[in-house]
Amino acid sequence: MTRTVRTLLFSFFLLFFAVAAPALVLYAQGYRINWPIEPGKKLIVKTGAFYVKTAQKQVNIYVNGKLDKQTDFIFGSALMENFLPRNYLVEIKKPGYQAWAKNLDIREKEVTEARNVFLFPDRLTFTPVETGASSTIASPDSTKFVLQSSDDKGWNLKLFDISKGVTSGLAAETDFAPKGAELAGWEWTPDSKTLNLSLKEDKTDSRWTLAIDKYPARISKVITAAATSTEELVSKDTATSKFYLGRDGFIYRKDFNSITTKISNAQMAIDQNAKYRIWVFGDYYFIAKNAELYFLNPGADSFEKILDNLTSEPKLSPDAKKIVYASDSEVWVAMAKGKADQPATNAGDRVFIARLSEKIADCDWFNSDYLIFTAGGTVKTAEIDNRDRINIIELAKFSNINNSADPAGAKLVWNPAQKSAYLFLGTSLYKSQPIQ
Repeated sequence: MTRTVRTLLFSFFLLFFAVAAPALVLYAQGYRINWPIEPGKKLIVKTGAFYVKTAQKQVNIYVNGKLDKQTDFIFGSALMENFLPRNYLVEIKKPGYQAWAKNLDIREKEVTEARNVFLFPDRLTFTPVETGASSTIASPDSTKFVLQSSDDKGWNLKLFDISKGVTSGLAAETDFAPKGAELAGWEWTPDSKTLNLSLKEDKTDSRWTLAIDKYPARISKVITAAATSTEELVSKDTATSKFYLGRDGFIYRKDFNSITTKISNAQMAIDQNAKYRIWVFGDYYFIAKNAELYFLNPGADSFEKILDNLTSEPKLSPDAKKIVYASDSEVWVAMAKGKADQPATNAGDRVFIARLSEKIADCDWFNSDYLIFTAGGTVKTAEIDNRDRINIIELAKFSNINNSADPAGAKLVWNPAQKSAYLFLGTSLYKSQPIQ
């Protein structure tokens, strides 16, 4: 080999090293050529990553239609790296479950997360646990149902205990009124221990309490006194105080020392013919005036009307950070506390979840990241991750459970302890298979 050839080879390899070494270092640090380059983007970019965590283990993750990775069998998580900063279709699939899909953006030097994914079964089955009821009401803690049925002596009430799976008698119409009375309304106390009843007897209204936590259940008639302008129009008890909407339109807090404080200068115009309800979640207040829902933010000086046709009352999520409420066509979530995990939100934000043509009812929390509700003769779930489209899943059709029942009277309750949904449809109470 001549001296000239050796010089040329040395120069070539020196030049190759000078070019390749920095390229290898940049590659190891996550830099890539952004090709095909998108308008307004850099040619050399640093990559990002996806992090996925699912409730189910060993699920398949597809990126732009190609299988990329499977979550591990211990934590149900997976980290996928070296993605150019652009938009990707991420799909999560497992046999026997309905797929989850979302278009997500990757940004340079950032990890895009989907850490609360839950896959729901392809088919959810329900079996009857109680029959022969005309109506029912579930306790706030989702552990009990009171069912109303009738016989030749009038109506009677039964208690179905979810944890025990047994039904026991509570009271009969003649226990309240020997000559009979119409059961006009009923409502649980927040502690799920007592049922408040409204009866109509000989054109006279009366109120009663039924203490479910006593054996036998204790029946008491409520004696009410005339109210003044600042007394309670409607109230809600919490662990430390009673909150109420006064007849003057202000919200008050009364502690256990009977000290009453006006919590805001916001005043609601009171309609004496309207029915009011109140819900309190920390510093957030919801007032229902008939079917209209009003919201009072901390520090606000007026009530904001947020819904016209309330069908599902506000409910706090299991992590106590979110509040769901629904009209007959829309579902919303209000953030009681901000959250830093993706998608990040601030306290007080209201997140739009869904607008459906079917009538929505009985919206409840499946967990802190998913909702379960009925809509148009179906049981559905929806995530609250509002990046791209929200995944809304149909779990069951009423017609497959009881094809002769009127779906308008259906009621749904989710019991997290048993991981099962309870559906009152027609004259029967049904329980779903566990969802896990």
